[in-house]
Amino acid sequence: MKKLMTALTVCAVAGFAVAQTVSSANVVGYNTVTLTNSSTLVGLNFCSVGTASSIAITNLVPRGQPGMTGGADSGVADNIQVLIPGGGYTVYYNCNGNIGKGGKYVAAADGWVMVGTNVVTSDLLPPGAAFWYIAKNPPVTLKLAGQVANDATKTKQIVNGVNLIANGYAADLPITTNAPSYLKGGTKGADSGVADTIQVQSGIGYTVYFFCNGNIGKGGKYVAAADGWVMVGTNVVTSDSVPAGKSAWYINQGPAFTWTNTVPYSL
Repeated sequence: MKKLMTALTVCAVAGFAVAQTVSSANVVGYNTVTLTNSSTLVGLNFCSVGTASSIAITNLVPRGQPGMTGGADSGVADNIQVLIPGGGYTVYYNCNGNIGKGGKYVAAADGWVMVGTNVVTSDLLPPGAAFWYIAKNPPVTLKLAGQVANDATKTKQIVNGVNLIANGYAADLPITTNAPSYLKGGTKGADSGVADTIQVQSGIGYTVYFFCNGNIGKGGKYVAAADGWVMVGTNVVTSDSVPAGKSAWYINQGPAFTWTNTVPYSL
């Protein structure tokens, strides 16, 4: 359902530009993310306008943004890669309509196309989804837009092993105060080898946090200030966040559990 933006009330939500319609409580906004690496983890902090549900990839990442590269196949065009639970990725590429090298132009394939198909995708991503953006010629400037979620809570299943997480709300994701650290789930331990970890992309590497049980190091004495998410190399609970527009790896050492995230703002 389209909303007529006849009058706007502009406010700030964790660095996002947002605007509220006069006809409803819906708030729409955008976040600009500059990708300087060839491979960048991106987070979806919005939902679809009007329905507050999953958003189409073609709407989330409009083509023609600064730095984007199109092409006839995934080897030469920018990619969006979405992790499949259990392993592997679903890959979409920024197709110029020429399927395959030297292929004839096909209008129905001029857009984001899933590898192995020949038409623009209709696939959706839910709020809080995470994906890799593979840029062939960085930097790329992405403007990610949609409706700002206002649900009281959002949930995500964290499976054993490797997960990608992002905030389903239009805000930074504090690692300690509003996210996995306060879940009834997750595995604590004395170091990153046995505890759950969150790994946030930083340049070409990662900043790693582990779910500490307060016993720093094997056989260490309990320290209350270290009982929670601790950055590797430090000995106190972190105050860091996963920035809005970004996502992170969550490595779950134990059984699957449900992450319940609480709305961090009032609209």
